[in-house]
Amino acid sequence: MENLTHSLMGATLAELALPSGASRAARRTFFIAGIVAANLPDADLVYTSITPAPLGSLLHHRGHTHTIAGIALLGLAMIAVCLVPRVQAAIGPLRGRLWALIGIGLASHLVLDSWNSYGVHPFWPLSGRWYYGDAVYILEPWLWLLLGVAAVLNTMNLPGRLLFGVALVGLVAVGASLGVIPIAALIALLVAAALHVVLLRRREPRRRSALALTFGLAFVAGLFALREVARGEVLAATQSPIRPMLVDVVLSPGAANPFCWSALTIARDEARAEYVMTRGSAAVLLPSGCGPGRASAVEWDAPRTQSVAVLRARYRADCWVRGWMQFGRAPEIAGDTISDLRYGGVPRGNFTTMALLPLVEAARCPANLTAWRPPRADLLEGAPD
Repeated sequence: MENLTHSLMGATLAELALPSGASRAARRTFFIAGIVAANLPDADLVYTSITPAPLGSLLHHRGHTHTIAGIALLGLAMIAVCLVPRVQAAIGPLRGRLWALIGIGLASHLVLDSWNSYGVHPFWPLSGRWYYGDAVYILEPWLWLLLGVAAVLNTMNLPGRLLFGVALVGLVAVGASLGVIPIAALIALLVAAALHVVLLRRREPRRRSALALTFGLAFVAGLFALREVARGEVLAATQSPIRPMLVDVVLSPGAANPFCWSALTIARDEARAEYVMTRGSAAVLLPSGCGPGRASAVEWDAPRTQSVAVLRARYRADCWVRGWMQFGRAPEIAGDTISDLRYGGVPRGNFTTMALLPLVEAARCPANLTAWRPPRADLLEGAPD
């Protein structure tokens, strides 16, 4: 998830960790610690340049700091910082609560990042396997609302409360103006925000945060349930000759629109030494979930056929591609580039697009490669690890 959601989660957890009647100094310390802990695993963005782009970002972001071992080390570092006398004076007897907040805040980052189609590999060094939630859009305005209203109401001073509230509303408005948030979803968000304010404004801060967290987790649970509905629709709409050859179905809901899901199927045709990737969209529960005028609940783009032999040969000879395949879930080789079709394909490319080097150069490995298990190991059988 993006850092606004992580920050709102950290603020929510901080409010829940504080006892009633905590001093202003303790509140300030808890909120800083909660927000920092909830965002700290993204410190890996600082050192992605140790490997040339785009591999540095693909391999090191959501890399070692996004593992159970990594967050344990980050937790120890944060606790060491919090042992300085000034912090100890601010928290007084609340030390145990602060340590718990730091641990839960760090863990929340890993949990939230596991919800979407980007994925995490939390069990390194025991395993480098990726896990994908495929259930929550990486920028989800409903989570901004459900967690943000409580955070705004819990802000102690009026100018800060107004500034925070205007910023949240402005961010949603910008999303709508860019076409990321559908107008119907924008209206639903604004109505829900008003109802949320009415429900929470007379409650004490910890109760507000507890309700906000409950509503947020219930929303996420609903998205996971809708994911299974979307998966069923996609599988039912997949052509029967291809369905037995499916190796993956990548799903993601639209921003603020849980009734429209993007889908990407990856099917392997070993007899032809090919794999076929097909993008589409699925309207879930509401026939107009993806807009009016659709002939069917699931609509497909033209399939993209790729050569398994070419992918394996390039993987075998090209160390840069071997590194890239540690991230790529939907590899598309087109001309002299390789891209992950999860994020759009040629000719525009996306942040995963990497130029293919001449094989003489490509045989020399870039610096500081990782050892994550390739998501498409199922297509690379017969190629060396």
